[in-house]
Amino acid sequence: MDQALFSYAIPGITDEFNVGLERIGQLLSLSFFVASFAVVIAGVVSDYIGRRQMFGFLLASSACFIGLHALSATIGWLALYRVIGFALAAALFPVTATIVIEVSPARYRGMLMGWFNLSYPIGFAVGALIAATLLEDFGWRATFYPAFLVIPLAIILGIKLRETDRFTRLADSSSETQIEVANTKAKRRSLRSHLGELFSEQYLKRTLICFFSSLCANFAIQVSTYFLPTYLNQAKGIAQADAAGLLVWSWVIVAFGYALVSYLGEFVFSRRNTVISWQCLGAASFTITFWLADTKMALMVGLGLSTMFAFGSEIVRIVLGAELFPTRMRATAVACTGSLAVTLAALIAPLLVTYSIPILGWAWTLTVFVVGPLACSGVILSRLENYTSGLEVEELSA
Repeated sequence: MDQALFSYAIPGITDEFNVGLERIGQLLSLSFFVASFAVVIAGVVSDYIGRRQMFGFLLASSACFIGLHALSATIGWLALYRVIGFALAAALFPVTATIVIEVSPARYRGMLMGWFNLSYPIGFAVGALIAATLLEDFGWRATFYPAFLVIPLAIILGIKLRETDRFTRLADSSSETQIEVANTKAKRRSLRSHLGELFSEQYLKRTLICFFSSLCANFAIQVSTYFLPTYLNQAKGIAQADAAGLLVWSWVIVAFGYALVSYLGEFVFSRRNTVISWQCLGAASFTITFWLADTKMALMVGLGLSTMFAFGSEIVRIVLGAELFPTRMRATAVACTGSLAVTLAALIAPLLVTYSIPILGWAWTLTVFVVGPLACSGVILSRLENYTSGLEVEELSA
């Protein structure tokens, strides 16, 4: 929801503080630069101290700084709150994804991860509804006040949430099985050896493929996430509130796609093949929409299907990437091969897009920076082993 609210607030922010899109692009890139460090730190710390404590702290603190956006007196204060708030929010993902992977039954892991990630399109839809309701009458600041309501909820969840059984067994020094003894050593080994295992002979290929596939896919996703509202406003002449309302229905389509792709990746195809096919469909759908869709209905359906394929493929890729690494390093692997790739893509994307739009125009810019990377991600992922869905994580990560 945070990303949605900020994307809809961009036109109001540029008007109030008299800054151009280039300055907003710099702010977004700085946010993702700091978040690149935050996600790795969160993943590593989570592998050492546990998932539950990190989850509660990150959720409450990120909500606080996001709410402070509404109180920004200058663009400088807004930049500070944005950088810190987004870094903390981004750091949540490797922790929450690891929790879901570790508590889910093997046969339904993909389905549960898909349902969990329905929070993403639902968050964007709710963000769009908030923006459409508040922007015209109360301005962009009003859209960030609801973040303060998350703080007490985060505290309650942090207290009530149980630690995952897999991590609890890892932390139990009395474990006697070979796997658990090996996992227990993670508690004592150095940070250098902990991170270095990702690049060991056993895991190097998986690490590189997962990272670069995620980098390309999320480059396309981040461009569409942040710039579709502005694209509809500037290139298609649709008012801010109308653009927000249009994207609400697009996100409804995306939510349906999340449930569908989770089922396909779990019970019909392998996870790898599901990701590749949906990325190709997303690239084709985005191309048609950017060049041929002119009416509001065509844009709503086209963008809905395009984002459904692009975002849906990422849901399955997240599960696939997390399954390929053992419990002792899973949160670190999710952070380094997934979340770090997301933040790096989003670090570069705003700068390239904002400087390219005046030169290439909206259609060519979105084609180059959305369609191209999405297709490239599928090509890279095709080099990964094609595992059957539903195996225990210990079998896949051995």
